[in-house]
Amino acid sequence: MNYVIKDREPADALRFFEDVSAIPRASGNEKGIADFMMKFALDRGLEAYKDEWNNVIIKKPGSKGCEHLPAVMLQGHLDIVPEKNQDTVHDWEHDGLKLRVEGDILKATGTTLGCDDGYALAYMMAVLDRNNLVHPPLECVMTSMEEIGLIGAMKMSGEHLTARTMIGMDGGSEGKFLVSSAGGCYTFVTVPFETKQAEGKALGIHIRGLLGGHSGALIHTEKGNSNKIMGRILFELKKAISFDIAKISGGFKGNAIPREADCVIVMAENDIAKAIEIIKTVEAKVKNELQFSDKGFHVVIEENAKAETVIDKDAAAKVIRLSHVLPNGMMMKHMEIEGLTNASLNVGVVTQHENEIVYEVTVRSAEDSLVDYISETVADIADVVGANCEIKGKYPAFAYNPESRIRKIAMEQYKKMTGLDGKINAVHGGTEAGVLSALLPGLDIVGIGPNAGGAHTPDEYVELPSFKNAFDLLLNILEELPK
Repeated sequence: MNYVIKDREPADALRFFEDVSAIPRASGNEKGIADFMMKFALDRGLEAYKDEWNNVIIKKPGSKGCEHLPAVMLQGHLDIVPEKNQDTVHDWEHDGLKLRVEGDILKATGTTLGCDDGYALAYMMAVLDRNNLVHPPLECVMTSMEEIGLIGAMKMSGEHLTARTMIGMDGGSEGKFLVSSAGGCYTFVTVPFETKQAEGKALGIHIRGLLGGHSGALIHTEKGNSNKIMGRILFELKKAISFDIAKISGGFKGNAIPREADCVIVMAENDIAKAIEIIKTVEAKVKNELQFSDKGFHVVIEENAKAETVIDKDAAAKVIRLSHVLPNGMMMKHMEIEGLTNASLNVGVVTQHENEIVYEVTVRSAEDSLVDYISETVADIADVVGANCEIKGKYPAFAYNPESRIRKIAMEQYKKMTGLDGKINAVHGGTEAGVLSALLPGLDIVGIGPNAGGAHTPDEYVELPSFKNAFDLLLNILEELPK
């Protein structure tokens, strides 16, 4: 193989990064990389397992004098997000990545780099390959389909795992240590409806100009939620005039704060002027409320809208009430970790199907009990309104442990290496650390990594000096653990 990364350390880990980059491994297509990892292990006489989901576990005994110690898990995922530029020709089923070095930066040409989570694979391979390291017994866990819902980790069995300490390598950056992530679920509230012929004048209401963003990372920034603003408009209209709902929709993904929403209502023609006045009044109030967090917000009123049918009045009343009363936004902040949202929910998507309207509400918290409480609150609201509710896709949290030994060791080693104090980092989104902490109760976890950016885009990169620093930190942690 013609390696493009030359005269850099750690030479073996970088070489392994190029090896895995040559293997197609988009989410759902992990068999090739899983088989490669199995052969890598078996060629070195290491104990290895692969399950039907292409999760791989490779075990290495402790170094001399450390054989009797408790095992430590090193963890990362096999798959990458398959994004490319429009003008890039790339077959994700068969083509490897084309890497290039620009100064101290490593990138791929026209595609994602796969540093998320290729650095974890490369680090584990280097540690497994070297025979001169000091370390406790190791259990290297490489999961599949992380990028499409933590699927591989959720399917894993714990039968081959004994570790109660884990160094995760899909979170954190140089000097920042992942110490918590959210659990969550998806709550679907459904309103069945019948249709009837529309009678009257149709008016279109279109929410536009909001910034949106990730409903975990940005939920605390008070961005406007288009579905909730639409609910506010409908609620205010209901106070003054009689109208029917022909169409309603908003948002595109449950894990994104919705930027746009659309509704077509039908009323008597002599109520149109009053309706427009009310809509503009609500628009002015919301503009003022969002002037510092989402100043682009505006409402487009379509006076020449068309509607052939409307939903029945009972269903419309439920939709208006749900759009108004469903809770949304940050519910609780974390009192130990500055800037972290501890619990939230996002009314992310409203979709109108042939005979039902569905609300998708994403619930997140660093505490599993709060996920249950908030999702059951949504279900109770649905029940009171007379709608149906189903809770799906629950995934567990990685809760902050103030007594974590592995975090303390990692941060001490970082300070020894750099003279700087490390910082703790927590994310208000799901990670495999949460899934594995539920699979192995009591698992003590810290996440480390190099400085990287642009994940999930063709602009993804990693800083090569930081790639070395994070690997050296991993080796120092492993050497310190037996002491």
